[in-house]
Amino acid sequence: MTGFSLFIAGCGAERHSGMSSRTEEQDAIIVMNGDDPAFFWRSATQQALRALAEVPLEGSSGELTDTPLLASAEGRRLLSYMVLCALPEGEALRGGAAGISFEGTVGLAPRWSSSPLDDVETQRWMTACLLQTLNGLSMEVEVRMTGSHQALAGRLGAAPSEFTTPDATMFGNLFHPDSPAAFACVDNTDVAACGVDWSGHSVQRICGISPTCGVTLLGPCSLACARDADGHSTCDTPGGGRYVEAITTSLHSSISLDSFAPCSP
Repeated sequence: MTGFSLFIAGCGAERHSGMSSRTEEQDAIIVMNGDDPAFFWRSATQQALRALAEVPLEGSSGELTDTPLLASAEGRRLLSYMVLCALPEGEALRGGAAGISFEGTVGLAPRWSSSPLDDVETQRWMTACLLQTLNGLSMEVEVRMTGSHQALAGRLGAAPSEFTTPDATMFGNLFHPDSPAAFACVDNTDVAACGVDWSGHSVQRICGISPTCGVTLLGPCSLACARDADGHSTCDTPGGGRYVEAITTSLHSSISLDSFAPCSP
């Protein structure tokens, strides 16, 4: 097997229970990816997400604002990831008649609880996080999220992370009312070194079987992004856009590149 993209490694890794974890042993935010791209990229789903951005997440009754996403299991799962990305650990919203508790973990948009998601910078951070939760092979895989946002810094004094296998960087703004956009690049340096075509495998991770996938795949991140001294990415788009609100993921070190025989025929 050739060493194409670590997207395929991420999708094929061992299943884990639970939606997320943020433990004392990690120095960054660790979450599960496993959301369904086919549902995520539906026009109705994207419209529902943009509609939610126009209002506070918490309704007048103290529960999650009513949304069509509550009506299906796929929608409630997406809402779980959305609240996971938006609210910090320890905060949660009840899902109305569904009776479900949607729990926060990362904390990229804490003000969304009480006011609309109308800040472009925060919209971009939420987009990057939601894109990183997608996994088109219906597997749940732990990923470490890093980026320049303070909410991604993790806990002080935590042990060095074991999530050292490069995965992907994602960015965009799915909440833009007129021109929503999403971008992804792969951080596996063997893709560039070996000249391997990774796009088909990354599509499985981000798009699944969706015929309307909204992601623009940019190839190796070395061509689209530059990293600062802390390793955080700033990424450019072909149309001239620039995003500092980019989230990079890495996989657990037990997922080894050696198993993919990089550069072998």
